[in-house]
Amino acid sequence: MAELDRSISEFDASTTIPVGSLFFISIEDLQAASGYDSRKIASENVASQFMTAYVFNGLNTTSKNIVGSINEVKGKELTGTLLAGNTSLTIQDASITTTSTIDIYTDVYGIAPESVTVSTGEIVLTFEEQSADLGVKVVVR
Repeated sequence: MAELDRSISEFDASTTIPVGSLFFISIEDLQAASGYDSRKIASENVASQFMTAYVFNGLNTTSKNIVGSINEVKGKELTGTLLAGNTSLTIQDASITTTSTIDIYTDVYGIAPESVTVSTGEIVLTFEEQSADLGVKVVVR
């Protein structure tokens, strides 16, 4: 079977990596004579590892992996409804901190809160009394 042996450089090149493609890898194995054991890994597992397990210190975010950084920048969307006749709405979530950046949106153009109070775990929004229910979305970063 030695005639079938060939180096990696002798294989045809590929310009894409379709899902389900296999990579050859060598992982450290102190029991093996070479110190490594050869394995295969699917392309989607490689991608997942790069996105979640590897640390990229160059990211200007608290999270240093790709998925965590994207989620951090995107922020968490929280919603609530200011019921007609009421003036305040409290939105609670563990992601809310006193140092969070908060963006507030309503489903009626031109209506904005008169005051906003942020404490750990909650945001209290005070509006003028509304004659109809008002949808409110808060994005926390």
